[in-house]
Parts: sequence; C-alpha cells; structure tokens
Amino acid sequence: MIKLDAFDRKILEILIENSREQVSTIAKKIRLGRENVHYKINRLVKLGLVKEFNTILNEENLGLSHHVVFLELVKLEEETEKQIIDYLKNNPFMSWIGTSAGKWSLVFDIVLYEENSNLEKILKDFLKKFGNFVDDYKVLKLSESEYFSSKLIGKENNFISIKKGKNKIKLDKTDYKILSLLNQDSRKTLVNISTKTDLTPNGVNNRIKRLKENNIIAGYTISIDWKKLDYEWFAIQIKLNKHEEEIEKEIKKFFRSHKRVVFYYKYLGGSWDFDIGVLVQNSNELREFINEYRKKFSDVSKISDVFLTLEETTGYKIPSGVFE
Repeated sequence: MIKLDAFDRKILEILIENSREQVSTIAKKIRLGRENVHYKINRLVKLGLVKEFNTILNEENLGLSHHVVFLELVKLEEETEKQIIDYLKNNPFMSWIGTSAGKWSLVFDIVLYEENSNLEKILKDFLKKFGNFVDDYKVLKLSESEYFSSKLIGKENNFISIKKGKNKIKLDKTDYKILSLLNQDSRKTLVNISTKTDLTPNGVNNRIKRLKENNIIAGYTISIDWKKLDYEWFAIQIKLNKHEEEIEKEIKKFFRSHKRVVFYYKYLGGSWDFDIGVLVQNSNELREFINEYRKKFSDVSKISDVFLTLEETTGYKIPSGVFE
C-alpha cells in the first residue's frame, strides 16, 4: 500500500477536480514549493497510483452511444483470454476493458456514434471469432453515469455533472484533433497541442473554451489505481422492482453519499438497472454495505449479482475510432 502524506492527498484532491490545474496554481493552493509539487505529482505517477490524466467528454453532446458488454466465458485458458483481450484492445471503438471473478469473466465498453452505429457488426465479428468460448453474454445501453473518485482518498464526493448542451455545435477536424489529444492526456499543454493542430496556443485556448462552454468538455480528472490503496473493487448489479422517479432519486442519492460507492451506471432496459462500483478492504466491509443497501431499498429493488473486478486492462477513455 502506498503511503500518502497530507500534501499528497491535497494534490490528489485538486487533480481529481481538475487534472489540468497548473503546478504553480497547485503550489499556491497547498502552500508548497512548485518544484516539490512537480516532484510529488511525478512520484504518484511513477508509483502507479495516478494512472491517467483524463478529459471528461459529454458523450450525448458528441452524438455517441455507449454500450456495456458482459461475457461469461468457458473452456478458457490463459492464452485464449490474452487473445480475446488483445482483440478487443485493437478495436478502435473499445473503451474500458476489465477482467472479473464471478458469473461474468470479462466486461467491456463500446462507444460509437449513435448514427451509423456498427455495434451489431462488432458483436457478430467477435462472436464469430470467439463464440466457442462464450457461454452467455449481455449487452446493455448506458443511459447515465457518475464517478466519485474523491472517495478513494477519503474525501466527500466531488463529482462532475455532465450537462446537455442547449444547441449541438458543429465540430470541425481541428476540434476533433484537440479533443483527441486532450482525451489521451488532459495535461497536454496549449503549446504541445498547437504544434499538432497548426493553431497558435491562444487559438487552441479559444477552441477549448468554446468546447467547454458548449458542454462538449465536461471537465478534467485523474484515474487512480485502487489496488495501490489496498482496496478491492466489487461490482454490484441492481434490479428495480418499482420504476418510479422518486425511488431512483433516493437510490442515486444513496450512491452519491455512501463512502464506498465510487461510481454508478444506469442502463436502459435489460436484466438489471444499476451497476455500481464498491471499494472495500475486506469481505466484512462488503457484507456491511450490502446489508445497509438491503435495509434501505429491499422493498423496491434486489441485488442481482456481485462479482469481483480483478484488473482494469484498459482505463476508461473515449475510444480512438470516435475521433478518426
């Protein structure tokens, strides 16, 4: 487990809220020398605690459709699993990929344009190649999601709300190039981006401001390796018995406020309605959470399944195919 001092935690908190924050600004906020802040950020990256600097993009305002695929694999050897994962990694529309223990062996996200979606072809091609190893699978369409990364460091939830744009703006190739570069690394400098877009740094800055004002860019954050903080990540799938707006509001309020819930996915139709990520340090904490949830919501919902996430093979980013 990585030991964090007070300055490390303050830096992480700031980067979770805005991973593009300049080192000099962070230094002023936490009253630490600029060189020390720079050193500490690099140290957190080298230790593997900070895995990526992420740009949060508004999928709906980009005209994207997000699906999550759950696979139950059989007759699987280590080499076959590696082939499957490599195959998924090479698809330009794959986002998050994770392995798990439980009913579902592998979970991955597919992000495509709503118009001219080739979801069916992607799934057919996959099943044609690896269908002999698939016993069951589910494909669910994501309708909304929220992430609560600050809970990883013991802070209250500071999630970024993704708002719909009043009017969808038309993006050109330069806009997509800027989004692609920020999607790879949210801390890319204006100068770095300018050399790859034939714009001046000021021109890049104006473009980014416009993309934020029109809710294409929702914010910037970091992804953290939970294992470095001695956590285990359990996914819990929840099915609603009553589909009422007030009930859903109460359940989402519970997710936001509970210290162990680090994200939720809500789906349109399917075998379950919510997928939540729960971080615990032992089985007793998991049991306590499940009992707490059931005590509050057992009359309106049920827990369909619980499985352990073994590894994030790739972190969540908008896939490269979106920008090509």
